[in-house]
Amino acid sequence: MEVARHVIDTFFNDVPNPLVRHHLDSFADLVNIKIPAYIKEKNPLSLALEGRRIEVFIGGHDGSKLTYRPSTDEDGNAVLPHTCRLDNKTYSFELRGTVDIDYIFGEKDRETVSFDDVMLAKIPLMLKSSLCHLSPMNSDELYACGECKFELGGYFIISGSEKTLLTQEKLSDNMFYASRRKPKPQASIVPVGQVEPEKTTNKIDKATKGEDYEYVAGIRTINETGTRGPFYHFMIIPPKNLKPDDPDSLRKHPNLADFYNKRLAVIQIPGFADAVPLFSVFYALGVTNDKDIYDTILCGVPDQERTLYDELFSEMSMSHQIYLKQEIAKEEDKDQDPNLLVLVRQCRRHTQAAVYLNLYNDLFSHCELRPDESTGSLYRRKAYLLGYMTKMCMEVAIGISPKSDRDHYRYKRLYAAGDLCFELFRDVYTQASKEMLLSMDQRVTYEPVTYAAKKIKNLIPDAAKLTRRYWRSYLFLQEFEKSFKGKWGGKDGVSQELKRTSYLDTLTALRRVNLQMDKNTKSLEARRLHGSSWGFLCPTDNPDGHNIGMIKTLAMFTQITTATPSASIIPYVTKFKSFKPIELIHPSKWSPIWTKVFVNSDLVGVFTENTNEFHYEMMVERRDRKINKFISLYWDVLRNQYFISTDAGRVSRPLFREGIKPELVKRIKKWNEMDSKILEFVDPQETEALRVSFAPFSDIQLSEIHGITIFSPSASVVPHSDFNQAPRNMLGCSQVRQACSWYSTAFNKRFDTLASILNNGQQPLSQTWTARHVFGRDGCLTYGENSMVAIAFYSGYNQEDSIILNGSAMKRGMFHTTYYHTYDIQEKALEKGFKENSIIIMKSTEIAAVATDPKYRETVSRQAGLNYDHLDGDGIIIQGREVDDKTVLVGMLTPITHAGQIVGYKDSSVKPKRSQTGIVDAVYRYITSDGLRGVKIRIAESRVPILGDKFASRHGQKGTCGFILDEEDMPYTSTGQRPDLIVNPHAFPSRMTIGQFIETIATKVGVTVGSLVDSTAFSGQHKVEDMRDVLKKLGYHPYGHEILYNGQTGEMMDSEIFMGPTYYTRSKLMVEDKINYRDTGKVKLLTHQPVEGRANDGGLRIGEMERDCLLSHGTSKFLNESMMERSDKTEILFQPETGYLDSTADLQGKVIEAPYTLGLLVRELESMHISVKLTSSS
Repeated sequence: MEVARHVIDTFFNDVPNPLVRHHLDSFADLVNIKIPAYIKEKNPLSLALEGRRIEVFIGGHDGSKLTYRPSTDEDGNAVLPHTCRLDNKTYSFELRGTVDIDYIFGEKDRETVSFDDVMLAKIPLMLKSSLCHLSPMNSDELYACGECKFELGGYFIISGSEKTLLTQEKLSDNMFYASRRKPKPQASIVPVGQVEPEKTTNKIDKATKGEDYEYVAGIRTINETGTRGPFYHFMIIPPKNLKPDDPDSLRKHPNLADFYNKRLAVIQIPGFADAVPLFSVFYALGVTNDKDIYDTILCGVPDQERTLYDELFSEMSMSHQIYLKQEIAKEEDKDQDPNLLVLVRQCRRHTQAAVYLNLYNDLFSHCELRPDESTGSLYRRKAYLLGYMTKMCMEVAIGISPKSDRDHYRYKRLYAAGDLCFELFRDVYTQASKEMLLSMDQRVTYEPVTYAAKKIKNLIPDAAKLTRRYWRSYLFLQEFEKSFKGKWGGKDGVSQELKRTSYLDTLTALRRVNLQMDKNTKSLEARRLHGSSWGFLCPTDNPDGHNIGMIKTLAMFTQITTATPSASIIPYVTKFKSFKPIELIHPSKWSPIWTKVFVNSDLVGVFTENTNEFHYEMMVERRDRKINKFISLYWDVLRNQYFISTDAGRVSRPLFREGIKPELVKRIKKWNEMDSKILEFVDPQETEALRVSFAPFSDIQLSEIHGITIFSPSASVVPHSDFNQAPRNMLGCSQVRQACSWYSTAFNKRFDTLASILNNGQQPLSQTWTARHVFGRDGCLTYGENSMVAIAFYSGYNQEDSIILNGSAMKRGMFHTTYYHTYDIQEKALEKGFKENSIIIMKSTEIAAVATDPKYRETVSRQAGLNYDHLDGDGIIIQGREVDDKTVLVGMLTPITHAGQIVGYKDSSVKPKRSQTGIVDAVYRYITSDGLRGVKIRIAESRVPILGDKFASRHGQKGTCGFILDEEDMPYTSTGQRPDLIVNPHAFPSRMTIGQFIETIATKVGVTVGSLVDSTAFSGQHKVEDMRDVLKKLGYHPYGHEILYNGQTGEMMDSEIFMGPTYYTRSKLMVEDKINYRDTGKVKLLTHQPVEGRANDGGLRIGEMERDCLLSHGTSKFLNESMMERSDKTEILFQPETGYLDSTADLQGKVIEAPYTLGLLVRELESMHISVKLTSSS
């Protein structure tokens, strides 16, 4: 156990920001590799004119002249993240570079204009990334800059708000899959214009029933730089036809085409209006006869096994031939090649050249032309890939292979913040490029004389004109801010406000993984815990409710890979002695013993022999770190295939190598040395071919480091969680995150909207190995207190989940918290204008000293009942003053305008929310982006536990305060010790939180001997026995029982009581934040009923069940008051003679009192021509 603890300690001590490393690495990959590579690949941005052409090279002709510059202010000083939080700004960096513009006249005349240091884009900057000012700082420097000493980073600051991008779980790019589905009418015979065969009247006796499913195979393909794709390829093999069981009956049938005309295999390829016949695509790729197509699909399948495929292949082939005959019959020129004919007809540009261009660019875009490779060779590689995809689909149709399990994590990729930012950058860059070329084209078109001939060089005279007229650099920050505040890529929930309830809540938010699927879906498989996620995703730390299985958390050691260029790994493959390139192999010459080699799903060749030698050599290269440690080497021996994966987004985790000894691990003191000498990183795909030992230090297998590494940080700090029921561990994770705690060491410098600080937090005496790392250095960011807890019935006030609290312990400061609430008030601009080169702003709200400024004191009517006495000369409350919900925080005026002129002011001063009390702890003034004034006011309120406040242990045993009992009335031991909390014993049998009992006796031992106690999960199977023996030696009851005496009568209690110190937390959920009341107030305009919500001074909803309860208690008068008197009572005209809510000259109605909604309902029914008659008892 000490060895595993040493590994965990080394990981946290040596790796910078280890728990948000995946976000930081992905952002570094974005700025260092992806953005430069994408811009270089997209160059040049070309505009063709009559006899002329303009080519714009961003980053210079070679795309390498790009630089990044973190934000600075007007004086050139660095803008720090804390300043952006306070001033409601976006923390960003600038992308700058050289722009070369070539003006081309004719074929050879080329003139180049170059602009240096052009502002290309402004992009939000991730905190603690390589470009961030905080990156090189130590803890003391971080604190001096307004940050927490244990600042995590990995998030963004957008308009002053902290935003995080939830890691997205998606299906992998460039992965083939095969499945089946119910036939879709529009896809069963997909090509347009197919002629249906004539219906036959021949009856089929003893026929085999046709199938209910069609078979599909698919892939989402994109090249490594992201410049081509993503493209979707979707292959469909229709269901089996109805045909006789008896071969003799089949031979007697007059037209065999009846059985083979509906299995036309088709595939969807970008550039084609609809799906195209599969065999026609093979033909276009150079596989021109059925025998070669057959061999291409079944390459590697032994001859004796090919008979399983023959029937399906024959049906596909005959269906294709019948289809071609029908298509060629429509043409006058019967000598055309029918395969190319159907492709040209479906191609969007209807030319043969366009067909081949689509196949070159869009079919399997991850399969790219290599240096010194011919186009024919590329087409052959794509033909083999198409054959591989077809074989997968056929095997599912025949029943040889099951459908692909797309919930398996080999088919998943996790997109961290940098990957998500790149997707958005790619879209915005494309938009900015198109708009630049369009603006240039419009200017040249509408001013032909100005830019005639070579005068076109005056189109962009300098860099200022380039960025002001054509290149919209501001578009990047604008689109990024819009996406951070709303939908990211059209999807909700990707960008979220960073939670600051507790430090653990912040950490968990940064390690969350979101499955991109509708949360209301009833699919169970997607929600279930998949076996392939073992060690990569936490099995415990998941939300319940409709999000269960959709939102997950990364395990402690899990890393998300960044991309490694496939070009770095291909030389190792091609240099192996038995390697044979795929383009040199004819389908008919393929040997079944050859091993197919895939690099990122691109079939590069085969190993004719000794694949085991190659696998061993590559393992050695990876362990020596000559190739990236995250490259996946998966040898599927059963299918004779070798997969090498270097792409981004794969989850990876470390294991002990085989033959490692504990003594070697203990000698290593640095993580980098451990990384290179004793650890092996594997992903879910490679794990499929491994046997992993649960016992560490196996001589022949890779082995687990320790069981606790399968947990997330939240789950890993739950003590003795291996003794608890799984749902309680899930709840325990969420309870720990909701605890009042020290969420930041710099909480007094921050202006968070809501925050709760535990005044007298303590470290748990019983803690896991990870607690001292997860909660800051040595676990100093505390989140609870070590309380003396007795499990007993006492006084009857701790029924159900209620807890009795010791009132004297609370007077000594137990569970006291400070509640902070920040109000952000800004002046608003109504409209802007310019006068004499200066900006004129008409304000819709204005901060002013309403009570003391002579300009407003006599002319503005102040709001009744409010206290204006604590405002300073600017109209802002003075720091240190006590406030309540009637105290004005900021004097605010709203101008009254007439004909565009201000004719007066209305008092719209800001006061605290209802029931707010406290002291003004801090005031911060700033200038908004519009140049107006803003102020942030932080109010601190001291809170002592009261009835109804929520408390919880770390094992998910939660309850509310049912009674506060004076210490003299609490039960006591013979030594005078009294509990701080009394918990009902009925809370434990059904929940089975045995871990809490073990924590209590372990902490009792720790208190007695004066030490912390190890409570790490999976760290021992005899904890109870060991603790029993120690307690017995210390003179305690072996199982933690105590003899207690009634504090009110002095009598000894009948039974022994289990009592000892247990770590308890106070939840952020407090009665003072939930209490609501109302007599009258705001109502809705439509229904005249009270508005909803406590924040709006809304009413309490009385639904059907509440109504029934009130009626059963006989409170009909109260019900009448709630439903009408205090709600929407109004006077309505009613005609007793007709029963209508109306009156006429002939029939005079009388006024009745009724709910306003009654009249509204009647009018709505009458609008639908439904007459409603009412009767009156009077």
